[in-house]
Parts: sequence; structure tokens; C-alpha cells
Amino acid sequence: MRWDACRASWMRGSGSPRVLLVLALGIVLVLVGTLYYLSVPASGTLVIQVRDAPTDFSHLLVTFSEVRVHPANAGNESQWLNLSLAVSTIDFMNLGNLTKVLALNKVPAGKYTQIRIVVTSASGTMMGGASVPMTVAGGILETNTPFDLKAGGVTTVTLDFDLAQSIHQASGSWVFMPVLGSIVVS
Repeated sequence: MRWDACRASWMRGSGSPRVLLVLALGIVLVLVGTLYYLSVPASGTLVIQVRDAPTDFSHLLVTFSEVRVHPANAGNESQWLNLSLAVSTIDFMNLGNLTKVLALNKVPAGKYTQIRIVVTSASGTMMGGASVPMTVAGGILETNTPFDLKAGGVTTVTLDFDLAQSIHQASGSWVFMPVLGSIVVS
């Protein structure tokens, strides 16, 4: 069959308007998807881990209510980003030398300058079995260790609680004043 005859046969067919409509809709969908992809800010996954284990306790339960990060280009208090807590209470004695994920979220890629963690309560059990309720003093921890989060990547920040420095006994009562040791970004 000659080209002119093929083209004429195709143009006479009842499916040609439908085919053109489907092609046009396909092109529109590809363009809309591309524009959406380009307009969505790139993000990465941020993981906040904690670790430590004091030796005088068989259990040390610390409850967290909030983990936030502050982008480098954000100017004021309202621009902190909340991270979802993976757990709210951690028994540091069960960790040993391991780490535990405290918060995990997808956040916009970029440079971050601070992490803020709020501790709401703490209690422990001494090696001999005695329960130790603790008052939390100044339960807000802030780090000033900058880190970068690459688009599509995972950045893990491991916060080493210095529990030996965080737990104090004064006037017959126990006080938990959270102190951070080392901070490792990977």
C-alpha cells in the first residue's frame, strides 16, 4: 500500500480523534508532572539517635516530647521544623553501647545549624531495685553543631547523652539535668 493510501485510510478511521485526544492528554500529564516535580523542594531523611548507659542504674527511663531542627537560613524562633518522635520514652540501660532512633523525618534538603530536644520526665531504678523519681531541670537541650542534609539522602545525627553528668542527687532528691557529650553526624 502506498503512503497516501495509508494516510487516507488512517484519517478516515473512527479512532483518529480519540487517538489524538489520548496523545494530547498524555503530553499534558507529562508536562504537569514535570512542573510539579520541579516545584517541590528537594528533601532528605533526617535521623536523630541517642545513646549512653550509666552504671549505677538497672533502668533509666527518659521521656521526650519534642525534637526540632533549625535551618541555617531561617531567622527566627518560628522557623524551627518539628520532627516526628519514633519513640517518646527510652530506657537508656537497655541500649548499652547501641543507639536508638529518637526522631525520623523527611525535611527540606539544606544546611541546619541547631537541634532542640525537650525532655519532660526521667526516672530510674538503682542496681539494688530502689525506684528513683527524678525532677527534670532545664529539660531543653540545644546543639549548635551544623550539618548538611542532601536531597534524596539520609543524614544521621547521633547524640551521646552524658548521663553521668545529667543525674545529680541533692538534698535527698534526684535531679535530671540533661547534658550532651559527643555529637556525631554521618
